[in-house]
Amino acid sequence: MAPPRPRRGGVLALAGVLALALTAAGAVHWTASREESESAPPPEAPVTDPRRIMPAGDSMTQGANGDRTWRLHLWHHLEPHVEGLEFVGPYSDPAGRDMIIPVPTTGEEAEHASAEPLDPEVLEELRDAPWPGLDGDPDTPEYRDPDFDSHHNALWGRTLQDASATIQEEVRVHQPDVLCVMIGVNDLLWPVGKEEMESRLRSYVERARAGNPTLRIVLAEVLPIALADTDPGFALRVYAYNEIVREVAQDMSTDASPVVSLDIAGREKWDVAADTYDGTHPNARGELKIAAAFADALSAAYGIGPAYPRPLPEEL
Repeated sequence: MAPPRPRRGGVLALAGVLALALTAAGAVHWTASREESESAPPPEAPVTDPRRIMPAGDSMTQGANGDRTWRLHLWHHLEPHVEGLEFVGPYSDPAGRDMIIPVPTTGEEAEHASAEPLDPEVLEELRDAPWPGLDGDPDTPEYRDPDFDSHHNALWGRTLQDASATIQEEVRVHQPDVLCVMIGVNDLLWPVGKEEMESRLRSYVERARAGNPTLRIVLAEVLPIALADTDPGFALRVYAYNEIVREVAQDMSTDASPVVSLDIAGREKWDVAADTYDGTHPNARGELKIAAAFADALSAAYGIGPAYPRPLPEEL
């Protein structure tokens, strides 16, 4: 009679239970670790491209002596988030005394304005007028706060028509990734048709692209100025031009070179009396509003930096 075989069922059963318990514990640990890693946001990586921005336009972008300009606020907002950020363009100074010619603020002033060069005596009187910049010294062109990359492509009194003639070469030389442009109000001071303004704007975009076929563009609409309150013709031209900006941006945008329009006045509840120092040019509050609007557009359209923190500070 053969000896009885050892009974191993109890041992095997116990081993199986232990194995299942260990497997379950491991699964719980793996699941918890995975959920923890998935829920934790990845560290923010600075944007490296696009990083070269060309602020372009007229006096509202260039600024006068003593101004901070909206460019300073945009720079300080973007700089922590965009590695190697550069503002590019052929200029770096605010407008000096010789460049300043006041914009008409009433219909009567506009009627007496002329596109022809001013008489030297009249020009001298204008230069002796109160300086438009905030606490600026007319003999020393400098920004109130120079702690930013002050390069730009803006000139006091510049028209869209003038800018179209030079933008291709300026983009070719300075190679911006993004063009942030606010221009057109100086063209509208004179009687000009809607078709002509559309032609000028399309030409500007086309020539900018000729300098860089992959250029990204933010086209800002014209901001309201005091002249619109007393000059119905000017007000109508502004309204029509802003429609053109929206239509051209939509029509000319491509995958290779996208274009977006920007309604600063609508987004930021622009108030001519509260946001300008002379009925036209932005004061400290206006500069911040313009910067915030451009920051939001750059973030939403091109992934450049975050949106501007809101609400905007009351005291600057």
